[in-house]
Amino acid sequence: MTAFGSLLGHDARLQFRYGIYYAYAFVVGFYVVTIWSLGAALPGWFVGLLIYTDPAVVGFFFLGALMMLEKSEGVRAALGITPMTASDYFWAKTVTLSTLSVVAVLAMSVALHKGANLLVLLPTVFLTSVFYLGIGVQVTRLFSTVTSYLMGSMLVLLPIVLPAGLAFIPDMPIWAMLVPTAAQFKLILIGTNFGDAAFGEIVLMLTVSVVGAVASVAVAQRSLKADFGRAK
Repeated sequence: MTAFGSLLGHDARLQFRYGIYYAYAFVVGFYVVTIWSLGAALPGWFVGLLIYTDPAVVGFFFLGALMMLEKSEGVRAALGITPMTASDYFWAKTVTLSTLSVVAVLAMSVALHKGANLLVLLPTVFLTSVFYLGIGVQVTRLFSTVTSYLMGSMLVLLPIVLPAGLAFIPDMPIWAMLVPTAAQFKLILIGTNFGDAAFGEIVLMLTVSVVGAVASVAVAQRSLKADFGRAK
């Protein structure tokens, strides 16, 4: 097994040990039952908003909690003297947590009465998850405990999330589509069949989402290299 494969397995076992999978399976199960039973009575935008504010961003909170626990247990210091790279560290957590987000949204989409456009929804959820995971790496540097992170990170996240509300503008203008969080949310709304956009607009918003995710990953990896004392 490669070093990255070993690290990937380590992160999956760590998340399993801390009960993340069991806890989130319960939460997603509740969402599925709610959507299935009350779907006809829910506002059209409700599921899209739920996906954007929970499954798509859930990795942000889990990542922070895991990194805080690793810091307190000295795991980060131990990993820093191994051949593991900052990229390996970041992507091992990103693959596991983003997969969790995609699986959760896939389960929720089955309960949608109007169905879902998975070709738009699933890539958007993955890109959104990666975007917020990259931000999460930065935010963890501001806190020293799991509790302080979970409470304080919301204040840091709020100004980043709020522009997503631009997606509610009727006939969303091009300038709003250039805002990563607004583009992500609009695509999720389209993916849950609330609202629509021209093909070119969807391509533009997907491109903006990709650029946002790439930029977030680049900044996160640079921070991790500094934390590990690595020049590259």
